[in-house]
Amino acid sequence: MRRLGLLAAASAALVVAMAGAAGAVNEKDGSELNAFDKLGPSVIASDSGISSGLTKTGRFSKVQIAAYRCESAGNPAISVDMSCNDPQPYGQDWNPDNEIPIAVDPQDPDHLLSGSNDYYYRFNNSTGTRHVIVPTGFFTSFDGGASWIDGNIPFSSGNGAGDPAPAFVTDPLSSSVNGPYALMAQLENVGPNTGCCVAQGNVTVSRSADGGAHWQRPVLVFKGHGTGIGPANGAVFFDKEWITADNYPDSPFYGRIYVTASKFVNGPHGAYFRSPIVISHSDDGGATWSPAQVISGSNADCTFQSDGRNETTCDEDQFSYPEVASDGTLYVHFLNSQNDAAWEVEGDFDEQIMVVKSTDGGESFGDPIAAAQLEDGFSDTPYSAVGDQTVYGHQMRWASAGNISVNPQDPLDVTVVWSDRGTANPNATQGCVDNAPGDPPDYDPCGAGPGSDLNIYFSQSTDGGETWTGRQLLDGTTGNGWYPWADHKPDGTIVVAWDQDHGAAPADTFNHVLKVGGSAPTVLAPNTSEGRTATENPDVSVTHWAGQYVPPDLWPRVCGPAGYTDPPVVDAEGKDCNIFDGDYTGLAVGSDGSINVTWTGLNRWATSPQLDPYTGGQHDGYAQDAMFARR
Repeated sequence: MRRLGLLAAASAALVVAMAGAAGAVNEKDGSELNAFDKLGPSVIASDSGISSGLTKTGRFSKVQIAAYRCESAGNPAISVDMSCNDPQPYGQDWNPDNEIPIAVDPQDPDHLLSGSNDYYYRFNNSTGTRHVIVPTGFFTSFDGGASWIDGNIPFSSGNGAGDPAPAFVTDPLSSSVNGPYALMAQLENVGPNTGCCVAQGNVTVSRSADGGAHWQRPVLVFKGHGTGIGPANGAVFFDKEWITADNYPDSPFYGRIYVTASKFVNGPHGAYFRSPIVISHSDDGGATWSPAQVISGSNADCTFQSDGRNETTCDEDQFSYPEVASDGTLYVHFLNSQNDAAWEVEGDFDEQIMVVKSTDGGESFGDPIAAAQLEDGFSDTPYSAVGDQTVYGHQMRWASAGNISVNPQDPLDVTVVWSDRGTANPNATQGCVDNAPGDPPDYDPCGAGPGSDLNIYFSQSTDGGETWTGRQLLDGTTGNGWYPWADHKPDGTIVVAWDQDHGAAPADTFNHVLKVGGSAPTVLAPNTSEGRTATENPDVSVTHWAGQYVPPDLWPRVCGPAGYTDPPVVDAEGKDCNIFDGDYTGLAVGSDGSINVTWTGLNRWATSPQLDPYTGGQHDGYAQDAMFARR
């Protein structure tokens, strides 16, 4: 499948990637696109399998990194970079943070917990190789986001983590456990030093008894085995976990914690087989967990089966998000790619948002109900130079997923949000996805880019998820919008934040924006008094830049920026475009109505120790920072 070809390209040294792996990235192998390509874990996200390298700072280990702590501060009424950006000892002034969620302590609205994929790179510039360790980062604030502790969650196994999901539980359900806990769910895996493939794929949860300043060794929730991203038969790899807790004192399940994830199962020779949604719960503050239970069920619209089965099991899923209502009802959102009747062309894999519900504390669930049909298929967007679906005019990996939120005033009032193009790509023709990712400079085999506009949509249910309004436009600002996240204020007002391009595509910059109820979106701008730009600049990136994965004849020049030069490279359009800045952003409302928003910023210029083989100097560009704002 195409994803394995991309893994091999990502696993090579920089010199090899430019010279030999580029063809693998650009192969016309779209005929093998399947649900794994749509739903599967990102290889580029972790830069896994890259040969180890050194810089003058010497070797480093996950033990050293897990022990590292620093602090940051700023003005949350404007914005704060939660990452401390210390140049020593680990080069955090240029290493990236992305996938930035946030949670608020239900008992203290000034007590905040965020997380990140927290990268630690090293380079051997004599050979062009690089080595990365990616722990789960945490950011903890006790003063409403004015100051932060920046550190890393310990590893329990493996050498890679990430996909952070924070939560608080105020009073565990078990009478034998007292006191609140801060919680961080994460993935843990084993990546190689050379070659392809990622193994293990566990989900773990770490606990903190002091509010998030210090963290315990993570506890296993879901256990993977084998090379799940690779050729192993029957391997299991969990991805896209999420965590929530029932913190409603009147709920019969007050204090129960829930974790969901996608369970990717390999078929013969590593072929994609299925990825149902599973759940586990804990009543003792996360110390122990119930056995995994599949909850994604069946629906008449889950007709496509990758293994050819003649049934309607909804087991090709991703992006599960559990949400607890005030009466203890548990809703779980997920994306499903099996409604082939809604695909405009064969093999399109347009997704549908499904919601399942439990009224007995997650012990049993009804079958899923479709909340919305999406226009996010393989024919609906251009591609990045490394083969992921992307936002036209940029290169970052894109997914349509938003999340789910329940009105605290009404446990039957449920809303899901997402981003997509709204209508089918009129230029798509049968077979166009077979040519994915297409040719440079556009990487647009189905002509999806020109005239496209990703907008933010919602679907609402007022009867506890039994029926849904279907697609409703939340915001139609000209220009692409993506990665929405929603929550409700205590009075029931819904608030949503997302990344929004400046003007029609192809645009070179964006800002994170916030919409409260029916008001117009407002910009959450970086603090320019700190030397930052007023906008986010994804097309000139210090890490995850396109030119380290493909040579100049394959640069995605449609990304720009227009007229971009990087001396002595005169025509550098597409060279430095960011190809991964995370799969989600964050928003959480406090008990006092304060709105806490997090996102991946690209607004601070930085220089890395990586040799840029095109310029002959150290590579520079905008760093990925963990941004926070409070309104």
